[in-house]
This record gives sequence, C-alpha cells and structure tokens, in this order.
Amino acid sequence: MGAKKKGKKKKKGASSGIDKPPLSLSSSAPKSLKDVSCLLFGPTSGNSHVKLPFALPFIGPISLAERGSENDEHEEPPVVHGRGLITTRDISQGECLFVTPSIVSADVAEVHRRYLQEGAGRGEIVDLERITEENLVEQVLDLCEILVDAEIQPKETVERARRLLDAFSAQMSSEEVPTIENPNEWISILVANESSSHSGKNNLDKDTILNTIRLNAFGPDYHNYDAIAQNWTKRTNTENCYGRLLGVYPLAAVINHSCSPNAVRVFGRIPSPNSKATSEIDTIRGREVMIVHASANIPKGTEITWSYLPPSTPYAVRRERLQSKYGFTCQSIRCTNEEMALNITELKELWTRADGRWSLRDANLQNQGGATIQSVVPCIEKAFASTKKISIETQRYLRVSYSSLYMDYINMEFSYKSDEKIAEALKLGTHLHFSFISCNNASTEHMSILHLCYDISAVLHTRSMKGSDPSATTKTMTQLRFWTEQLKKTHMVRYGELGGDLENVRMAMKQSKLVLRNQDGWFLTKYRFI
Repeated sequence: MGAKKKGKKKKKGASSGIDKPPLSLSSSAPKSLKDVSCLLFGPTSGNSHVKLPFALPFIGPISLAERGSENDEHEEPPVVHGRGLITTRDISQGECLFVTPSIVSADVAEVHRRYLQEGAGRGEIVDLERITEENLVEQVLDLCEILVDAEIQPKETVERARRLLDAFSAQMSSEEVPTIENPNEWISILVANESSSHSGKNNLDKDTILNTIRLNAFGPDYHNYDAIAQNWTKRTNTENCYGRLLGVYPLAAVINHSCSPNAVRVFGRIPSPNSKATSEIDTIRGREVMIVHASANIPKGTEITWSYLPPSTPYAVRRERLQSKYGFTCQSIRCTNEEMALNITELKELWTRADGRWSLRDANLQNQGGATIQSVVPCIEKAFASTKKISIETQRYLRVSYSSLYMDYINMEFSYKSDEKIAEALKLGTHLHFSFISCNNASTEHMSILHLCYDISAVLHTRSMKGSDPSATTKTMTQLRFWTEQLKKTHMVRYGELGGDLENVRMAMKQSKLVLRNQDGWFLTKYRFI
C-alpha cells in the first residue's frame, strides 16, 4: 500500500514451492466476475453450505509491473513508482479486478475482549489500535514459529505457513524483494497460492512485522478506531457490529496511490459453514475478503490506482500526509491542476479561509470561530464563475477537495425548507456529483452526496405534487428519476453488476443509504459493508 523503494536488486524470479492447486472454493475460474452479492449479503437461500459460484482468490485482467531502471528513456514507465498492478486489456468501469481473502486479519472478538480487559470496561483510556496491531503481529509470529518447528509440524501446516509468510514478505518495500520476472507467479505468491524460491524473510522480527502492518495493512472500512472504541465503551454487544478491524492483503498492498484513482475497494465476508472445517479450503470461510472494482474505464496497460486518503481532503493536507507517512508526493493530474489553481494570487485569501474552515471541521471545532461556511462555499462558486484561470476540470477537483464543506452547506440550505434554498442545494449537489465522477467515482463520499441529492429531489417532487402546475410536477419527477438512475449506476460501479439483479442493486442502495444518511445507521443494518 505504501511507496515502494527503487533500485531493487536483480534476482531470479520466484517459483512454486509446493505442488498444490490454488486455494479456492470452486473449480470454476471465470474470466470475469459479474456478481459478488453472496460476499456482501451472504447466501440468499439461507443455506450457509452453498458454494460460491466462483473460485477464490479471483484474479481478473491484471498483471504485476515495476518501474525499473532498464526502461527505455522514451518509454512511459508502467507504474508510478516501485511495483504496481496494470491492466492486461481494456476495462470498463464497474468490472471486477480481483477478489481475495486476507492472509491474516485481526480477531475482532479477541481484540474486543482485550480492550475491555485492559480497562476500557472500567472507563480507562485504552489504545484500541495498538491492541489490534498486536493481535495481527502475534498471528504473523505464530506463522514464523511454525517454520522454526517445521520438523515436528504436519507438512500441510508448514506449507501453508510458508505461503502466508511469503505473501506477507512479498508486499514489503525492501531491496530484498526480487525483481519481477514472471508477473503471474508473483501474483500467486501475493495471494498465498504459491511459495517463493527466495523465502529469505520467513523469520521476521516483531518490529519488521509491525512496520509492515502499519504501512500496508487495511484498517476499519467505516468507523475509525476512536469511533469503534467509543461504541465498545458506551454500547453493549457492539462487537457484533464490526466484522473486521485490520487485515493484510498483499496483492492490494502493491497498488499505488493516486488522488485521481481508477479503482475502488469494499470488504465482504466469505459465507461460514455450520460444520467444522474439514480442509484448508474450508478454513477461509467466514474470513473477510476484499473486492476491487474499476471506478473508471481503464485502457490496457494502465496502472490501477486508488487513494490512500479520503478524497474530501484539501491539496495541502493530502501533500503533507502522503509525504509524512509514505514518503512521496502525488503527481496526479488532480494534484498538478489544484496546485496551480491554489497559487492564483487573487484567490489565495479564499483558499486560506477554506483550508481554515476545513481544519476546524476536521478537528470537530467548527463551532469555535473562524470562517463561516456561508463565507466559503458561495465564494468558491462565485470565483469559479468569474475567473477563466481555472478550468472546468480543475473546478471539479477543487469541489471534491472541499466536498465536506459543500455537504455542510447543502445540508444547511436544505434545512431552511424554502423551495429556493432547496433548489440551490440540489444545484450544488449536482456540481458535486459530476465532480466526483471526474475523480474518486463511487467513493463513499460520492454515494453520500447521491443519497442527499435524491432526498432533496424527493422533497421538491412532493411539494410540486401539492401545487397546481403540472409542468412543475413533470420536471421534479424527471429529476427524481435522474437521481434514482445515478444511484443505481454508481452502486453498480462500486459493487459491480451484482448479477444484473435489480433486487441486489436495491439492497445495496438501501444498505448504503441506511449507513450514510443515519447517525446510527451502521448499527441498524444486518450487513457489514459500505
């Protein structure tokens, strides 16, 4: 997930260390995957023994590439830096790129037990993130112990531990990771289907494991650690509301960052059997799984990227956080264009006000003074309308950066209840929607905006039906249908085609609205994805 070091040593490529078929739940190996609904909603028949209709891990039209020193100076490097994933053919938005279980993931029940045991149940402050990381480190150390005691361990257990540790090591940003010679073999190693012939990092120390987890593991996908800790302290039985906390996905970890990404991920869960696991295949049931779809059309040979940060983060903050944690500066077209726009002399004071307001909001201090939301958002829109120095494309990027402020303003306008204010709120929401399509399409923030716009258009339509102007009712009905279709399209990008089943799409839309438009929505839904 983090930046990769350059100048890797040239070594012979990895090869299979065991003669064993890939880890899978099905013998089928589809070239494309059009329905992941069983990983989101579980078995629709209520029978947990129903097999998945596809093999896991599912690897779509992707390949591993690296930015080597041997590239022709006139040839565009395949990836931004280090290693990354590229497409092997043209990809349409909403197409599944890969689905893979974690190689290790934090045991939520055990983390919850330790969290309360260390004093949280008595009102003491306990670092939940530390406990979660420790749980994951212990699991990796257990795998190392298996290899240390290989002579007294079952062969199958040793081979599995070696594959998992090879996958863990292969994601590391280190000169010890061999240069890629066979991309397909490396992908097999990264998803723990094969072991490496260069297994030189199986005896990992605690600090190395922890640093790798902090750089590459994927944490909570909705609430952050602080929010989860508060809920675990104040509520009862809320551990069941969190299906995952932290997981290691080596294949996903090699995806590089872009502030204008072309892929989006969600987390599902492999249906669990009622009976005891009888084979290695069964052991991955019930485990968390990452599902990755293209959020834009991706030409063949293009690098797959996603954002390491929330898209609704201003340029200066993104730049500082990427540099401090990952050690690189994003060179995406979004960042390049925003930097130029933010340096326009006559607009610098406006951006200073906007950044100040965003910082107060980020720290939950928006009521502590500073620029008001009314003095920021309308002024940004006025500046866009009055200057020719900022392209339409760059305007959209900037709206995404300050989208949290826009959402605050739209909600405020919506609350005034007047038709004029509500119509203005919908206009701004429309601008935001198309801005997110240009970058960070189908992100959580994008879906939240779509649900808000749908709610606004529904209110306008209800009001028009009470009036005496049929043309107004026709107009608002057209708007309502438009936002319904936009919601449908966006969900079928984020979650894929869902088998072309409109009921699955409706379930996904209902799920995301419940979570995103209700303060306690996460606790009201039976499904644990967003």
